[in-house]
Amino acid sequence: MAVTRWALSAAGQQRLSGWQAWRLLWSASPLVSAGVIGWVIATAVLPPLIVAALGFVVGAIPDAVAHGMGSAAGRHLIVTLVIAALIYAASLVADPVGGALGTAARQRVTSRLQARLLRAVSAPAGIVHLEDEETLNRLARAEGSLTGFFPGDAPVTWAGLLATRVSGVIGCVVIAGYVWWLGLLLLVMWVVVRRVMLASVIRQAIDLRGQTTTMRRAWYFTGVGSKARDAKEIRVFGLARFFAGTYREEFVAAIRAGHTGLRSLHQRAAICFTVVLAGYSLALFAITDAARVHEIGLRSLAILLPMLSVSMSAGNVSFDDITLTWALAGLPDVEQLEADLAGPGPAAPGQATSGPPAPARPAPGRTILDQAPPREAPPGGRAPDEEPPQPGIRFEAVAFRYPETSKDVLAGIDLELRAGTSTALVGVNGAGKSTLVSLLARLRDPTGGQILADGADIRALDPGRWQRTIALMPQSPVRYPVTAYDNVAFGALEHRDDADGVERAAAQAGFAAVVADLPNGWDTVLARELPGGVELSGGQWQRLALARALFATTHGARVLVLDEPTAALDVRMEARFYARFHDITAGLTTLVISHRFATVRRAQQICVLDGGLITERGGHDELLALGGTYAKMYRVQAARFGS
Repeated sequence: MAVTRWALSAAGQQRLSGWQAWRLLWSASPLVSAGVIGWVIATAVLPPLIVAALGFVVGAIPDAVAHGMGSAAGRHLIVTLVIAALIYAASLVADPVGGALGTAARQRVTSRLQARLLRAVSAPAGIVHLEDEETLNRLARAEGSLTGFFPGDAPVTWAGLLATRVSGVIGCVVIAGYVWWLGLLLLVMWVVVRRVMLASVIRQAIDLRGQTTTMRRAWYFTGVGSKARDAKEIRVFGLARFFAGTYREEFVAAIRAGHTGLRSLHQRAAICFTVVLAGYSLALFAITDAARVHEIGLRSLAILLPMLSVSMSAGNVSFDDITLTWALAGLPDVEQLEADLAGPGPAAPGQATSGPPAPARPAPGRTILDQAPPREAPPGGRAPDEEPPQPGIRFEAVAFRYPETSKDVLAGIDLELRAGTSTALVGVNGAGKSTLVSLLARLRDPTGGQILADGADIRALDPGRWQRTIALMPQSPVRYPVTAYDNVAFGALEHRDDADGVERAAAQAGFAAVVADLPNGWDTVLARELPGGVELSGGQWQRLALARALFATTHGARVLVLDEPTAALDVRMEARFYARFHDITAGLTTLVISHRFATVRRAQQICVLDGGLITERGGHDELLALGGTYAKMYRVQAARFGS
């Protein structure tokens, strides 16, 4: 429906988006905008002025020849030549000035648009919208990354086309000053031709706009073959030729969708060419016939004939129109993304949760959100005289089903994370452990049941503030291409100046030894592709991620989530982690997800997630004695390691 509405008002949409692009440039830089206005005026006026000035030069030549250059006629010729030269020199300057203004405008508008897009996609507390096809399509179109026509180019391109058309209209007006009906005829002809041709160009853009998903898929294949991250498998399995061929197939499939519109464009172009050829043949006949019968003189003839080429700018369709159409096509997507993603909740546009509505926001009081970070305590610990926060976090009949699926991942979870204690969650792959973590962090909302923090549904809490209370160590942590220090400090960026806290967190996580071996210590950039940068091993990145999470706990985060915290650690570091587990998690509400039973057995409460439900819960010894799923999984793993 959105594409249909866009198609029905395509010409009006382009004009509207042109003004939107101009307002965007003005808000980004009034000074550059003023420069562009001056350039537009000069670009519109100079071509007809040059033609008129040269016409006056040609008209002055006969009298100068007849009376000599020392006569008044000769001096008049010299003056007109100087004026014509100055106007022509100004036209030569206009192009590089326009290029410089275009570069300045592009930088400012692009930075403004990118900032708006980043704010839009970062606004929701959740991540559901980043998995939504329509949202990703809009983002790709708004960035212009699929076509190479960027919205940042739109303001100056639009202004340049406006100047060109105004110049053509001036040319038609000048012609009408000599032969009124001819100037009017040319203007009407170009208005009709431009409307017909532009409709085909916009139709082409609409057809390809509908192929955004296919284009994104094509660009994925070209990207996966050129990234160092994927290079090993691409080469070992010999996939380079396959990916190149698949990219070509997807790209051709996307372009093929516009072939019908392209044929229509060619047909209309042929018809319009015939009309324009007839119109200018008539114009040449009328002007030369008027000169033959002496209705116009040499000067008028010298002005009218070149002015015909100027008048073509009133309606011709150039590559700049195609560029502008594609560049403007992304602007509505920017505003649509901002409108759709403005809400703070994690739900994607058009996606509603089926669970009960969130209760009213609780009255102010001391909750898990208000707990101060521990004082004079190691990372993860609490002050001896501080009582643990109560009562903690409860999952009550929590269910979740992904959109467009028929099966619940979680089918009614009842789970209590007691404040200040550690809970381990085990289960087979696909049991829903990571989904449960995403619900806890409000990256998604339950489709049934509720999650309570200190008795309040977390959907009634400020999502950003709630997420700041959670320190997450994911199984695959983000590898930020910044310094080692900043990689840890990102756990609580507003406290980035707390160097002692960063170092304590690193020591607690076992990352301090890694820093000691880095060429520039804490100032080493952790990205091999950057100057002076290095790359860490998987286990080192995991220790860094733990340090980042622990630094967050020293500045307000009270819930520590460890997702496979020892998956990439070597045996020695894993043993050290086990030995320090209670120190690391002391005083925190901790949720540990792991397949390593040496890790989970140290938790105060162990829960088994199976079939979307918590089927077993208790301590390690208690669950072994029960002889259920946990006991079987533990014995299988113990047999593998001979313990």
